[in-house]
Amino acid sequence: MRRIISALAILLVCQQAVFAQRNIETRLGYSYNDDFQFSDEWQYLSTDIYLYNGNKFTRVLNELESGSRKPKKKYGNVLEYLMITAQLKNMKVFGNDDIVYPLYNFAIDQDKNDYKTQVSDHQEVVRIIDKMPLGSANNNIDAVINAKAITNGQSDQVFNLVANQLMAISKLTSPSTAVLSLVGEFGNLLNSRASRKEYKFSSTIRLYEGQDFDTRLHSVRIYVFVPSDVKKVDIKTVKLTDYLQKNPNKLDRRQLEEMTGYKDYPFMVVANYKSLYKMDVLTGDEVTLDLIEKRKLKIQAAYDQQLINDETFRQEKLFVEFLRSFADMKHNLNTYRLNYRNNSADINAKNLFGIVQEYKRLKGIFDAREKEFAKNSTYQNIFRSEYESILVNADLYLEGDHNLKNGKLLVNTLRELENDPKSWNTPEKREAALARLYAIELPKKEFLTASVEGEAIVRLTQKLEEQQYNEVFMKEVQNLSGTEANDQTMPQRNNLLEKAGATKCQSCREKVREAITDYNKRYDSYKLKQALKKKEELNQSAEATVFKYLKRQLCIESNLQMATASTSDNLDQYMSRMHEKNSELGKSIKMLDALNKREMTEERLDKVQEYNARLQHQIQEVEKNFEVIYTLDKSLSNCEDAS
Repeated sequence: MRRIISALAILLVCQQAVFAQRNIETRLGYSYNDDFQFSDEWQYLSTDIYLYNGNKFTRVLNELESGSRKPKKKYGNVLEYLMITAQLKNMKVFGNDDIVYPLYNFAIDQDKNDYKTQVSDHQEVVRIIDKMPLGSANNNIDAVINAKAITNGQSDQVFNLVANQLMAISKLTSPSTAVLSLVGEFGNLLNSRASRKEYKFSSTIRLYEGQDFDTRLHSVRIYVFVPSDVKKVDIKTVKLTDYLQKNPNKLDRRQLEEMTGYKDYPFMVVANYKSLYKMDVLTGDEVTLDLIEKRKLKIQAAYDQQLINDETFRQEKLFVEFLRSFADMKHNLNTYRLNYRNNSADINAKNLFGIVQEYKRLKGIFDAREKEFAKNSTYQNIFRSEYESILVNADLYLEGDHNLKNGKLLVNTLRELENDPKSWNTPEKREAALARLYAIELPKKEFLTASVEGEAIVRLTQKLEEQQYNEVFMKEVQNLSGTEANDQTMPQRNNLLEKAGATKCQSCREKVREAITDYNKRYDSYKLKQALKKKEELNQSAEATVFKYLKRQLCIESNLQMATASTSDNLDQYMSRMHEKNSELGKSIKMLDALNKREMTEERLDKVQEYNARLQHQIQEVEKNFEVIYTLDKSLSNCEDAS
């Protein structure tokens, strides 16, 4: 294609004749710039051309030769064409070379000694470009309008214009559709000229056909076509300015003409609009890894074709990175939902952590964008709302069950702890934070520390617990460790144990448990000494009990024998029962004596306490058995020196 354009351009240059034209001045009669602050993301230009007072071109042409006040003076060659062009600067799609658009070409006829041209007073608006990408917000986007009256002797003037433009286009390494449409426009110009037909630019370059961009008026220029000796152009600027300020989105041809109020010569209104870049909006359900890859390729293609500027391309790439993290979170979420009831607790914990991990990354990416692009209008005006929309979707996904809700709470707690030290500067705040950090079952520490997010959980949890222990538990633990273990200090031990049971600080509970265990050992030692002392006392009491009640039992036995010998047959049964009771007393005394003489194999608290309990019970058993006999028949217990 480039070779064809280059060859055609060279051929046209070879056919050029000396340039000749009448001196039609394109006088800037009015200039308006909208007060709206256009930032970089308003990166597309649209330009509309309105031609008014077309029938006044006849006056311009005749005054070119006669002058508005001078006597008429004919030239050797007669005027044949009136051509109007627009020169555009800094158009990125054309490689930033100046491009000349052919707007109109009208045939000029002679009526006796006067010229006339058939130009309608009601030319429709011509959109010469539609949403053309600009290099930056500061580029000059004005179209420079020129009008040329061309004689029949110098008609190769048109070929000169076409040749120069084709040569400029041929320098482009990869001409776009927009460029090629302009090549076709030059062809239309040559064809209409050959048949002496009116030519009007028609191939509007529309790069975003059908897309609903935010568009508003950027600037307006009014150019008046006059002979060089016309000194003044009188346009009603007050009414026109007021109209433009009140209609920043769309101008009306009829109202423009009315507000301008100029009737003397032909004039052209050039209205420049800027459009805001519009990114592809996604909902959370639409985001997949496949869609992200397609979006990435689409963005790269648009950038390669110079349809988006550098900053927009950078922001789009960063947003793709954000979407990829969101897609990873959705993948983990789907895995968790599908397998929650079937997987082991360890696998579920890892799946849940994957969701938490990507959710935290999403939040972190957004934080980084907010900080880096706080003053970047492209991010603030276009991309920020889309980041927020994706985050809203992520939040909604994490409302699915209590684990997901607690996972979101965990992430928000981590972020609060990382960003605001005051959020954990009291024991109560630390307890609340630890409750949220332990709200879900997470993988083991070794697994967590392999990732940035997991390491943050481990690190911050450890930091919270260290501070909580130092401030809330350490002093009491140290006091308990230095306290003598006995019944008087047991409440101190119990209070600390109860306090540890109420905390979410796991390491605090562990350290308290260690101190309690140590105290319990010392308390057991204390209780063993008490038990051994009591054993010694019980042994002495048992020895005395054996001697005391053995003598009484023998006395009762003797009294029973004497009573039996002198008792009538009617009392035999009574005496027999009393013998049984005394025999039981003797057995209990014998058992007490045997138990009291038993040697312990090991001095363990529980064994000593058990032995003491049995010994004490047996002493009571002896006393009870004697008391039964004594209560039934005091006379049987009446023995000298038996008390």
